[in-house]
Amino acid sequence: MNQRQKLQWLFTYDLWCARKLLDHFTAHSPFRDEVACRAFLAHIVNIQEVWYNRVVETSVSEIEKWDEYNPKDLRRKARKLNRKWLDLIGDHEVDLSSEIHYYTEKMVKRSSVLEHICHHLIVHGEFHRAQISLFLRNCDIKPPKIDYTQYQSAR
Repeated sequence: MNQRQKLQWLFTYDLWCARKLLDHFTAHSPFRDEVACRAFLAHIVNIQEVWYNRVVETSVSEIEKWDEYNPKDLRRKARKLNRKWLDLIGDHEVDLSSEIHYYTEKMVKRSSVLEHICHHLIVHGEFHRAQISLFLRNCDIKPPKIDYTQYQSAR
């Protein structure tokens, strides 16, 4: 598996996790921290859109990092954004080692390598999914099995 394929695999894993969590939220709805769980999941997707805009459009994103969505819209947004990332990563004319210059939300000029941005998004999602799992456990709800090894087994 080459680097492009690895990154595409990880982004597909990320979407799989989002779907599993949304299904889990629906199955246990309503529960005390449901709004917080959806907010963290929406945040993961929003950050992917912020970064996509930085990479492709080289503009400051209008997306608010903590915008929330109903489950149906969140599912659709996650799928649409995942497709954009998969297409970008899969485009052989796109150099994964290219330096991306962008502005932060505070208008500070920065740069990062595209491949590193992709890795950041995957790690960022993992971090917040762990928080979601804690919210679920605090509501006496067993989190779904969304470990990477579970994804590999499911494929």
